Amino acid sequence: MSEVFEKPISINYIKLKPYFGSYNGTSFALIKKEEVLEAYLYPLPFNFESTPDEKKLKAEFEFSEEGYEKAVSWMNEHFGDFEFVPHGKRFAIDTINKTL
Repeated sequence: MSEVFEKPISINYIKLKPYFGSYNGTSFALIKKEEVLEAYLYPLPFNFESTPDEKKLKAEFEFSEEGYEKAVSWMNEHFGDFEFVPHGKRFAIDTINKTL
């Protein structure tokens, strides 16, 4: 699969506040919690807070440049876990509760 996400913003920004974005019907979040970088993928149309946890894919990485690169690779790997549903709704199939 070709790369979908690249590093969307400097890791220094994520030190200060969570970063949210979307691409082609899938939303993502990068959040620093202590020394951990949490990466999330979740379906549109709702924002992060309004999306139930069971509809989010989550993985945790060391909060470092290397961890950030791993988070972006993980996002690229799991973008395909989301399946198109009519009317623009998307959802993660089967592994939606998967926490790595």
